[in-house]
Amino acid sequence: MSEFLPEIVVVAAIIRDRENRLCLSRRPEHKHQGGLWEFPGGKVEEGEPLDQALVRELDEELGMKAARSQPFMTVRHRYPDLRVTLHFREVTAYTGEPHGREGQPVEWVPLQELSSRQFPAANQPVVTALKLPRQLVIPPEGLGYQDVLAGIDRLDPDSQGLYLRQWSQSDALPELAARCRERGVRFWIRDDAHLATREHAFGLHLTCGSGPSPRKGGEAGRQDPRDPEEALQNFQGILSASCHNEAEIAQAVEWGAQMATLSPVHATPTHPDAPPLGWDRFRALVEGKPLVFYALGGVTPQDLDTALHNGAFGLAGIRAFWINNG
Repeated sequence: MSEFLPEIVVVAAIIRDRENRLCLSRRPEHKHQGGLWEFPGGKVEEGEPLDQALVRELDEELGMKAARSQPFMTVRHRYPDLRVTLHFREVTAYTGEPHGREGQPVEWVPLQELSSRQFPAANQPVVTALKLPRQLVIPPEGLGYQDVLAGIDRLDPDSQGLYLRQWSQSDALPELAARCRERGVRFWIRDDAHLATREHAFGLHLTCGSGPSPRKGGEAGRQDPRDPEEALQNFQGILSASCHNEAEIAQAVEWGAQMATLSPVHATPTHPDAPPLGWDRFRALVEGKPLVFYALGGVTPQDLDTALHNGAFGLAGIRAFWINNG
């Protein structure tokens, strides 16, 4: 049983060069998950601060000195023979040229080529997260078309994406999608794989619980925009899901989703009758799941550190995030 498995804590580095390539190393064949590529790092000693542990590991493994870092995300994963908590940290400064001091292969890999490498299962959510913004912004209900256009212009394309939840079936969608593409804003379409493909959306967001179960080879020629199987076949972007409980997370995993919103973390005016999860329950639900999670429901941009500590990669929201664009 999982409670009797050995457990380790690991710190790992997201290291970029000036060309935005990522530094990867390959695990020795004789070690756990041997032969797979990974983000460099190693075990954290008891009582050792994470930033200091990463400095030590990068010096020992790669010859990097004086590495400074900040939290990126935390992944808790259960292998059949091991439980591991991985604290991924983004390196912001260092000296020296990374090289394999222990004889391990080390390479600089472009972001778009990460999917061609084989990683340990616990690294997979990080591979996805590297493509994602920290915030998923949802326009409030009741806004006019011009208000949404103006809001798109205020988004930071590097850190904010846009979920066009209420606008996915609007006649204005092509214009809103065009503005997002023009500004380099990553945007998500709700439920409709055909629309998402047509508009070159970055993400397709499926609502769990109310849609059909995935079908393995449904009726020939049947066109169902909410069919997850068709989404997988025809949509080439990020597949995400809206989740509220363990069953819906399992449904998202079965669909092959790469990310999910999990809500509500706190009570919200939008869904006053929905019982809030709280951070402890949020953390328990996301542990060991192969998804990148966004905390949604009563959160603000100031909650990012708390969200990272509890297994989320980012935050999703409406009012607090849209207002902060003004």
